[in-house]
Amino acid sequence: MVTLTELIKKSKEKKSPEKKISISEAVHVTPDKEKVRQQEIEEIYASAILRLKQIMDEIVLGRTKEWREIVQIVENIVGEFIIKPEIFLSLANNYALRELSNNYALSEIIKDYLYPHSVNVSILAANLGFALGYNKSEVIDLCACSLIHDIGMLKISKQIIDKPSKLSEEEFAEIKRHPVYGLAFLLKIKDSPKITADVVYQHHENKDGTGYPEGKKEDEISEFAKIVAIAEVYEAMTHPRPYRTERIIPFAAVKIIIQEDEAKFDQKVLKAFLNYITFYPINSFVALNNNEIGRVVGINNLSPMRPIVEIIFDGQGNQLKKLKIIDLTKSPILFIKKAIDEQGLRETL
Repeated sequence: MVTLTELIKKSKEKKSPEKKISISEAVHVTPDKEKVRQQEIEEIYASAILRLKQIMDEIVLGRTKEWREIVQIVENIVGEFIIKPEIFLSLANNYALRELSNNYALSEIIKDYLYPHSVNVSILAANLGFALGYNKSEVIDLCACSLIHDIGMLKISKQIIDKPSKLSEEEFAEIKRHPVYGLAFLLKIKDSPKITADVVYQHHENKDGTGYPEGKKEDEISEFAKIVAIAEVYEAMTHPRPYRTERIIPFAAVKIIIQEDEAKFDQKVLKAFLNYITFYPINSFVALNNNEIGRVVGINNLSPMRPIVEIIFDGQGNQLKKLKIIDLTKSPILFIKKAIDEQGLRETL
């Protein structure tokens, strides 16, 4: 079986050296200096979820909205993402939502996964868009489309969406109609570009023709829809759902995508995903091969498997009193043995 490391290495062989906007090679996070910035970005993130729900609620009521209103939600996200991508990716991976729980309105909305899911997919799409060499304007368009890719889900019964067990054939058939429902809702968004309809209608189409609603293949699917397709699958895996209360940690989700779903995704987009997705998001926990356990505090985008780690426990399980930071790109004898969630951390210790 091909290993994840081999696939990443292979994906870099044909990687274009040209990018219209570059992402820094190594991002270091200093908690004291970054606290204010973190709070500002959390506010942008929370505001995006709240505003998206407001717009969707009005569309359901039959009111017409302007495409510009959707674009305004993502402009701040994209502008700040260019500067601090790691914070947004941490939020999208649910590793930096602690302070947001104090916002009652937001905490209620998050119970309905559609809105945070849509914002998270938009953030992940931004990451892939920049990785593919898109400029800022193109990424804004991509993110705006991503933000409403699941708008058709608004027509699906909550009994089906929130069902805690496996869907019946009839219920799943209804879920598969949401791209068509989405096109109807798009009529309520004035001046939306044609590519928006492509994303809403095609984001469940697969490269191998196994998707829906039409079983489109390869070049029949728009590139924006291909980007949203992989971002959505990854986001859904790494967040709880009514039928699955436990989340899959990012590294495990990537392995599943490679081992089970690789044929479904466009190869160019998949390569960008492997090169730039954050396998070990900021604030996630990892165990090293020397049995030390740490928290990820920095990302090396050119070496996604070798982040910057703050060691919390030594090899014997003793909590360190003195801060110890290891940049795994500069420590060749050390590597990540496994990624662990908070429950796994407790069990390890």
